[in-house]
Amino acid sequence: MIVDEHVFTDAYLPDRLLHRDAEVNVLADAFEPAVAGDRPADVVIHGPSGVGKTVLARHTFERLQRRAAVEWAHIRSLGKSPAGIARGVLEALGGDPATTTPEEELWRRLRKRVDRPLIVVLDEGDDLHTDALSKLVEIPRLAVVVIVHQPEALLARVDDDRIHQRLVGQELELSRYANTELADILEPRVRHGLTVDVERTYLESIADHVGGVAREGIQTLRAASEIASEEESAVESVAIADAYDRAMQWIRQSNLESLPLHHQVLYELIRESGSVPPQELHQRYEAVSETVYENRDRVPIGKRARRNKLRKLDEYGLITIVGANRHREYRVADEAVTPAMTFDFPERFIV
Repeated sequence: MIVDEHVFTDAYLPDRLLHRDAEVNVLADAFEPAVAGDRPADVVIHGPSGVGKTVLARHTFERLQRRAAVEWAHIRSLGKSPAGIARGVLEALGGDPATTTPEEELWRRLRKRVDRPLIVVLDEGDDLHTDALSKLVEIPRLAVVVIVHQPEALLARVDDDRIHQRLVGQELELSRYANTELADILEPRVRHGLTVDVERTYLESIADHVGGVAREGIQTLRAASEIASEEESAVESVAIADAYDRAMQWIRQSNLESLPLHHQVLYELIRESGSVPPQELHQRYEAVSETVYENRDRVPIGKRARRNKLRKLDEYGLITIVGANRHREYRVADEAVTPAMTFDFPERFIV
């Protein structure tokens, strides 16, 4: 039934972004100075997970590339140090710096390398190291597009006036789609990805079930098609709730696997505990950290940093927070979703 898996992946880039014309135009205007060889404007793209923030940046850049000699670097900044971000940009531009290259040398090479307009997309920028932003804005002809959930949280951590001057007022918000809009987005996936047609009313029901979140809607359609194939039935006969549950497990597993070590340690501590209050979670983390981080290229993090990681797990739908104040507890959303890494926690620290 599914003939083209690619149209259901995050990597798929449609020719036109339906119902995002206004947002494409705003971002295109920000990129326009690059046509004359000047530095594009910086932008902060924000909104909930799964509404197409990264796709918007990719689509608009591809349009720009047809008109101007502009370079692009897409960096997943989550968990990266300033040196890691500099290295990532150099690698995206075709460089291959040695892993032992000092940080200052990486930034020197990057400054020398940028001889035309360059757009650096800093995806997952909620926990972005602000020193990296300061280094990037020093480079002529380089513009940053920071993709976050909440721009206020990012800007509150910035104490560099240059960054505030360049980013404040440059926010571009993406909201969830209306049901009819998301159904419009699902229809081309049906045409290009499936061997059968799917009734419009079913697509609108999917859109309603996922609350207008594009990624969840696309994956629910894919799951419904897969279940229909397994049951040798029509797609419309598949219960949307069942397809949604399968889709969300895929999405959560993908999200978890994309996260760095610190997030996965905290997630697994919560998963193996079943339900754990914040203070107890921090105590368990500190108790196992020496064992967990041994022979790894990361070191344990403090309580404040852990709270940031927990916020990201919540934003990704990987954990839920029940109760309030001193009765608050963390739980995983789906115990079947497991880390890509293996952790050997001492049994005495797990309930």
